[in-house]
Formats: sequence, C-alpha cells, structure tokens
Amino acid sequence: MVPAGEFCGHCGAHLASGDARRRHAFAAVPSEPVVHLSIVSTLFPHLPHRRGGAFRWALLAGAALVFLLAGLHLFTPATMAAVFLLPVLYLLYVYEVEVYDSEPWLLIATTMVTGAILGYAFTSLTGGTVSGLEISGDATGNFVFAGIVIPIAGQVLMLVGPLFLYVYRPGLREPLDGFTFGAASALGFTLATTLTAIWPLLVGPLVGSGSPVDWSLRLLNSGILIMLINASTTSLLTATVWLSRYHMRRAARGWEASVLTALVVAVSAQVVLGMLSVVVPDLVLKVVIHAVAAVALLIYMRVVIHQALLAEGAAHEIGPDAACPECHRIVPTMLFCPACGVARAAAKQTRMHSVGRP
Repeated sequence: MVPAGEFCGHCGAHLASGDARRRHAFAAVPSEPVVHLSIVSTLFPHLPHRRGGAFRWALLAGAALVFLLAGLHLFTPATMAAVFLLPVLYLLYVYEVEVYDSEPWLLIATTMVTGAILGYAFTSLTGGTVSGLEISGDATGNFVFAGIVIPIAGQVLMLVGPLFLYVYRPGLREPLDGFTFGAASALGFTLATTLTAIWPLLVGPLVGSGSPVDWSLRLLNSGILIMLINASTTSLLTATVWLSRYHMRRAARGWEASVLTALVVAVSAQVVLGMLSVVVPDLVLKVVIHAVAAVALLIYMRVVIHQALLAEGAAHEIGPDAACPECHRIVPTMLFCPACGVARAAAKQTRMHSVGRP
C-alpha cells in the first residue's frame, strides 16, 4: 500500500494505467518519454527540468559560436570552442546540482582529469604508429590498428577512473553515480586526445586558410559527435556495473540494463565506428554516420538510465512530507514522487534552490 498519487512512490509504476515500465515518463525527467532525443536531459539526468533550459541554450549558443568562428576563418578559436563545449558544460552541471558537494574536486580529478591524462598519453604513444602505417601504405595494418585496436584500447582507458572509484568509494553506489563518473571520464579523455592530435594546427596563425564548411564539419564531428559517442558508451558500461551492486528487485531490471548487453553495445559501437572511419574517406558521410550513432546511443542510454532508476531497489519506506525537487509539490518522501513520478535518486536540489538551506 502506498500514498495516493499518479505514480507508485515505491516502484515508480504509473498507477492510473497500471504500467510498471512507464515508457511515457522518463524516470529522471517524467515530462519526457523514455525514447526521446535530448542531449541535456540524457547527459545531465540530475538536472531538474526547469533548469534544463539554460543548459540547452548554452549548448546551442556554443555550437553556433563554433560555426560562426569557422565561417570567419578563425579556425583555432573555433576548435577550442568545439572541444571544450561539452566538458565545460558538464563541469557546470556537476557544480549546479551539487551532486558531490562534499568532495567534488576529488571525483572530478579521478574521472575527468585522469581521463585527460590517459588520453594525452594514449594519443602520444599511438599517433606515431598510425602515421607510420599510413605513410607505408599498409592498409591492412592500419585498418586493424586504427579501426579495432585503438577504439577498444581507448574504451578501456576511459573506464580506468570510474572503476577506481567503484573499488575505493563503495559508498557511491547509485547507478547514476557510475553514469556520472563514466561520462566525465570519457569527456576528459576525448578532450585530451582531440587536442593532442590537432595541436600542430592550434599553434598556427589565428586566421587560417581552408573551407569554412569543411572545418565546421570536422569540428562538429570531432568536437561534439565523438564526445557524445564516447560519453554514451562509457556511461552505459559504468551505469550497468554500478547497478549490479543492487540485490533487490533484480526482476525489475530489463535485459537492456545488463552489464553484458552494455558491453556488447559499447564495444561494437566503438569498433564499427573505428573501422568505418578508416575505410570511409568522405567527410560528409563520416559526419552522418557519427550523427546516427550518437543519436542511437543517446536514446539507448536513456533506456538504461530509466531501467536503472526503476530497478533501484530499497526497503519500503514512507518518509515525512517534503517538497519534490522536480515538481515542488508537497508529497511523502519515497523512492519516487507520487505526483510527478521522478526518481528521487535523480532529482537533486540545484544551488539556486538550495540558497538559504541550513
């Protein structure tokens, strides 16, 4: 028995329709369906819906700035804007929702900074090998190394920081903890690998030569799409690994949120995209392929987040009445808000709403 409401406060099911999977109401942002393309509500699941608008505008403004700078032949500033856009937004997100207010810099150092250091070392070590294979004309060796070995090795390195926290910070046990660590590590790793690979171009003249359209497509591909792909595959793996710590309500966890499924999806995506990047010479086609992959992974990531939040078992408890961080209605404190259905594990107070909090 649970308090009256549109949603079950214990398992999150939609009571009006009896739908336990509630595909129409994403557990992190119930106003959106689960299968829905949204970078902000997917990559920033702790962010309340009312605060997501500022991040959406910042993302759009950042992308517009990249294209504007490229159109003015300011390719170096455009590159810096492209590669720093998502990592900076992610740091602002972690700060805004106070996810780990007690030790934010330790967690950021363990994930994003560690990922960046590993990314720099990895690109420095492998860049010469790739260049040598291309110069020698060894198509088979280049295909195997650049299309298979590098994507798998890169994916493994993006997991180093999050798995360190998994072992040494067992108190951070919620699936969204793993999700956050994985996304931060992947963004730091991709930032470093991209900057290291294109550094010779960045130290050139401020106003460069070349086609603005060509540069815009390259920056869209390497600065935004590949970052989204890496963040998606890594956070998929870490979220499912963290979810495996739970022992209650395992039946509620669908096959989509299993570690094996996430591993197959992540590795397959990295390898297939790596191989296509080697064999597909056309830049426009590469951008299209990466865009389709990013959309598919973002949507699948929402399914995993949704399943993880619904499967997050705990003892049946009904706490005191309090304001829901998402809809702000006064409801009993439970795993899910009975009024709007948001998972309490995802709903966090933002700094704006926590001003004056004791």
